Amino acid sequence: MSTYTSTEDEYFFGAIGRLTISWAHLELGLDCMVDISHHVFGGNEIEAEIPRALKRKISYLRAVFKQLPISSEITEGYLALLDQIEISAEARHDIIHGAVTEYVERSGEAEMVRVIRHRGGIEKKKFRKTTKEILNEARNAQCLGGEVLKWATEFYDLTHGLLKQRNE
Repeated sequence: MSTYTSTEDEYFFGAIGRLTISWAHLELGLDCMVDISHHVFGGNEIEAEIPRALKRKISYLRAVFKQLPISSEITEGYLALLDQIEISAEARHDIIHGAVTEYVERSGEAEMVRVIRHRGGIEKKKFRKTTKEILNEARNAQCLGGEVLKWATEFYDLTHGLLKQRNE
């Protein structure tokens, strides 16, 4: 029976934890932007319920950003950030929702598999991840999370500015 208690093992599984924590900041920023959109900018006309799943949040925010009365430069910045999040989300889904099928103690890498559901059935996606690759994804998520939180703050400030203009 495996013990997974070597330094390499702890780094590997710790890297997954770091990715999870880093991603939480990113989702917090998205949730803030979704909430502001839904309650301030008529996002409830785009979707009656606030989206909870990541894909729905991204799709929803794309629709909201395209209808906002802001410059196309700002809109393009928001949309580009959402593109980066989508790319990062795929790697995150693999790691977080993948199952370890083979892990040699002290190796710092694992064979994994993730089940992907499609309308026509399911697909098994097999892949290999190393501690270094997972840490790179965690750092990327941390950077994207910082950007999302910055944009959420700017979006919040923008909403108050636009609301002031409407009320004047």
